[in-house]
Amino acid sequence: MNALTRPCLGLALSSELASQLEGHLPRTRVLENRSLSSAQEFMSARTQGGLVFIAVSTWKELAPDDRERLIAHKSWQFMLIADQHDPDALEYMSSGTFLTLMTCPLDRAKISRALQQAEEVSNMYDDIFHMAREISLERELLTRKNEQLAFLNQLLTRASQTLDPAVILANCSEDFAMLLDVGNVLGVFWAENEGQTEAELFLPGTLPHAQQAEWINHLLSVAARLGKQEVRGYQVSALELKDCKPGNPPELEELITLPLTLGSEPFGALVICSQDASKLGQDRLRILSSAANHLALAMRNGLEFRKTKARADHDGLTRISNRHHFDIRLREEMKRHQRHQDELSLMMIDLDYFKSINDTYGHQAGDMVLQEVGKILNNTLRESDFPARYGGEEFVVILPQTREDQAWILAERLRSQIGQTFFRSQKKRFRVTASIGIAGIKPCALTPPETLLRNADTALYQAKTNGRNMVCCSAIEETQAAH
Repeated sequence: MNALTRPCLGLALSSELASQLEGHLPRTRVLENRSLSSAQEFMSARTQGGLVFIAVSTWKELAPDDRERLIAHKSWQFMLIADQHDPDALEYMSSGTFLTLMTCPLDRAKISRALQQAEEVSNMYDDIFHMAREISLERELLTRKNEQLAFLNQLLTRASQTLDPAVILANCSEDFAMLLDVGNVLGVFWAENEGQTEAELFLPGTLPHAQQAEWINHLLSVAARLGKQEVRGYQVSALELKDCKPGNPPELEELITLPLTLGSEPFGALVICSQDASKLGQDRLRILSSAANHLALAMRNGLEFRKTKARADHDGLTRISNRHHFDIRLREEMKRHQRHQDELSLMMIDLDYFKSINDTYGHQAGDMVLQEVGKILNNTLRESDFPARYGGEEFVVILPQTREDQAWILAERLRSQIGQTFFRSQKKRFRVTASIGIAGIKPCALTPPETLLRNADTALYQAKTNGRNMVCCSAIEETQAAH
């Protein structure tokens, strides 16, 4: 019985999640949404197994014994639904209990991918079973097949233990070495963004700069060929590979390109550099194809989860971090600076007379100004700085390992950049100024984050009461006004 016809069980799903599943499951599938005790009976009565859908919030509340009794049903495949943003979801996925993680809201595409993944994994294990039967025919074949099974088992296990795309690729680089001589492993993934195809390239972090441009061009050509669209933009992410060999230019006869596909269209590809590329037998090509199928599912899960996490941590309007993410980061930086006895500074920014912009040009113009200021922050600040939207027209910036006088220089540069920018609305141009408060601190073990926030807010209040469009520091009496 394949995954498309096996029973479909919901474990104490909310009415909303059950409704979403029922609305998008194929007509041949009927969702049995049951309580824990009823679900146990249902699973015990069906030895052929099936699919179980369970929400993160429900799994989190289950007692350890109840979890053990559920996963003891080895013939059942478990699907985890992220009905809330919970960091523990990563831990649950890394346990190997769950086949996939689906983010809310559920739709037909996500559910179809989950069902397809269940079917492909079942088929993969069927393939492994058939291969195992053939192994007994010949001793030499036995050794080879055992290596392939070990490779698949390790690759499947490790790919299910993380949702970090870079870690998945780094792990599979080690796993492929069980099957063939591997030089380097690179990856490229593409997606459409606002009508244009953009790509993310994964290159070994130790790749010499001289070879990077050639590899980037090659990976972009792979994306254009398989994705059938010209790539308009890309970003490069570094892979930390343990046994990365010296970089060489792309030699086509030494490259194995594995398209990663879900549905009918590929969304990415792995490129393996190997001297065995031109002499692979059908058995190793087949096992590589099976590996690519599972890696496609693991990579899609990782990329989707990263998008979901980024949306949860970022302000939807300005695309920089939100207040919640800022609060977490500030506490982390305070602890880090306590350990190393470094000074930490905080910049608090308020756009002057922002209400008059909304009153004069409308709220859309106000939103446009906030978006542009977010871009100015990203383009003007250092890579180590951490900007966030604090609320309304207020922004904050964490400045690691920065003294207050150094922070004042950065703040003046930022204030000037904002003040010199022309904004356009209703065929009119206007400018916006900003008041900035600076506070620096060398935190000790008992220093709460609120101290730094309070000092920066006091400095900001001083800047606003002294005439606005200026930078004030909590420990520096002199203030600098714009002329």
